[in-house]
Amino acid sequence: MRSNNYSAIDFSYLLLDFYKEMNMNENELAVILMIYHLHEQGNEFVTPEALALKMSLTPTLIDKSLTSLYKKKYIEFDTSSGEPRTTLEPIKKILYKKFEKSLFTEEEYNRNEELSKIRQDTFELFEKYFKRKLTPIELSHIDDYFKNDVDQEIIINSLKDAANVNKLTISYIDSLIIKRLENDQ
Repeated sequence: MRSNNYSAIDFSYLLLDFYKEMNMNENELAVILMIYHLHEQGNEFVTPEALALKMSLTPTLIDKSLTSLYKKKYIEFDTSSGEPRTTLEPIKKILYKKFEKSLFTEEEYNRNEELSKIRQDTFELFEKYFKRKLTPIELSHIDDYFKNDVDQEIIINSLKDAANVNKLTISYIDSLIIKRLENDQ
């Protein structure tokens, strides 16, 4: 499941459903929900003081909960944009992964994980050969190979052959893949 699809799934619902399994107590749950609520109101940097104004927990319990959540890698404090912010991205990723896993049998989940790794490795190899980041159209086109059950070996061999003749374009690689598939039949 891609992260851009996550917004369709209610974060609060998942949190309430999985918090016990994630070894969170009710104070930590309340703190996460309040941070989420404050984020929804446009507050990017949530301080213990801001939480204390909105919650009945003592400042000591809030600090203890924030420290525990940070140590569990459920929240992060980020300054990369130049402005401090409290982010829930780590816990969101964990929750959505748990949700995805609950939808599939273990075998299906492992197969999806394996396919995801193969796809990512293939994307990286293309970028290495192309000596640049791939465009969204190129990524989508390569992804279509996997959707059409083209073996990774065929894709990679076609990429290498295109590089050997200095014709690194998706359309040329397509033609090589088609030839290989026709020869296999």
